[in-house]
Amino acid sequence: MRLIFAANLISMVGSGMNSAGVTWFLLQKTHSEVALGGLLMLQTIPALMMLPFTGVVIDREDRRRLLMVLDAVRGLAILWVAVQAYRGVASLWEVYLMAMSVAAGFWMFWPTINALIQELTPDSHFVHSNSFLLAGVQGGWLVAGAMVGFVYNKIGLSGVLFIDFASYVLSCSVYLFVRKGRQTVAVTDETIVHESAVAKFVHELK
Repeated sequence: MRLIFAANLISMVGSGMNSAGVTWFLLQKTHSEVALGGLLMLQTIPALMMLPFTGVVIDREDRRRLLMVLDAVRGLAILWVAVQAYRGVASLWEVYLMAMSVAAGFWMFWPTINALIQELTPDSHFVHSNSFLLAGVQGGWLVAGAMVGFVYNKIGLSGVLFIDFASYVLSCSVYLFVRKGRQTVAVTDETIVHESAVAKFVHELK
């Protein structure tokens, strides 16, 4: 549990810096509040599209492995834009696409880590574990908010994104030391035992 809390805190520091850095970059590059509003809209769309399906996926997969995959995919998307920004050729569509990818990953990540916490915690301690998890989120964003202005002023968007990428690498590495999660959802309907994977998915989605 300590490892999970540490990984979450590290990841949230990087995510907070990413969010502020991308916002400043867009405003400096476009001087348009509309561009910023477009970013927020694009970050919301994945939530609307994914939330009906995330529960089914989380119940079918090893939560620990799923967290690592989500961290790896988001980290690679951030690394790509960080390299482009370092070269001075980062375009708006790349920043928007990265923001959408990170947001999509977050809306999958958050219910997954909650499910893993519930899986690894006795019922009598779940409230305390969940409180520590939320404290890690708030603590990470608080640390990020305290330092991102200075960091962005010194190393720009590329530096901020490289730091966020490093936070995902550290977070993913920490999850390697968390014991393998277990799938807790069993098949309860005898009629779907012999159906295809797609049919089972649709059944669980309903």
